[in-house]
Amino acid sequence: MGALDWPGLAFTWIDGMMRGLAAPWRLVLWAMIAAALSMAIYRYASPQRRIAQAQDQALAARRALDRFDGEFAEAWPLIRDVLRTAFRRIGLVLPGVMLAMLPILALLAWLSTSYGYRFPDPNDAVNVATHPRSAGVQAELSVMPHQATKPESRRVVLRDPSGSVSAAIPLAQPVPVLEKRRWWHALIGNPAGYLPDDSAVERVEIALPAQEMLQMGPAWLRGWEPLFFAVMLTASLAIKRLWRIA
Repeated sequence: MGALDWPGLAFTWIDGMMRGLAAPWRLVLWAMIAAALSMAIYRYASPQRRIAQAQDQALAARRALDRFDGEFAEAWPLIRDVLRTAFRRIGLVLPGVMLAMLPILALLAWLSTSYGYRFPDPNDAVNVATHPRSAGVQAELSVMPHQATKPESRRVVLRDPSGSVSAAIPLAQPVPVLEKRRWWHALIGNPAGYLPDDSAVERVEIALPAQEMLQMGPAWLRGWEPLFFAVMLTASLAIKRLWRIA
């Protein structure tokens, strides 16, 4: 697990408590929680009074520049004042924004696994592609049937050019990409696991079916991302106005 994956344990527990709701409604609640949490962190981690003063100074500088009616060369002091006040406000806002993004990144990593894809039905064919193709390695998604002592499980089987099995990787979560471990996995890990370091392929792509949160519109609109970000943005703007956050 990566550093940003640990909060996912709590997210899974909370999501389990909301199982009485349909997936789209749980996603709406997660978006509202994300908006409230991120705005609260930003509000209390940023110098609100100084940001408000910087906003007033930036507005005054822009108005002074708008009222200027002289030569362009004479406007440089006003332009510098506009840039100075703008960068000052960015400098005050940025630390709080970066801190407020951390729980959002952790939540997005968890949502992409929990609400992104699903395992196909047992009789559905799934295309599995390996990269680079020049390695000659073939891959397939194998389903281990349900037994009395073991639940149904899935694994990705890699076969070398001779047809022999070179690796069999359990697929614990419906994640469409397997690859070798990279440095960024220390931050966000792959819950499906990793390819062996000595594997001839660098990446395996599994055409898993996407979960649909909406039953209308084009395919790109039916996933979790449009609904989540639309609700989170709307809720964030409402909270910003309600709490008068600078």
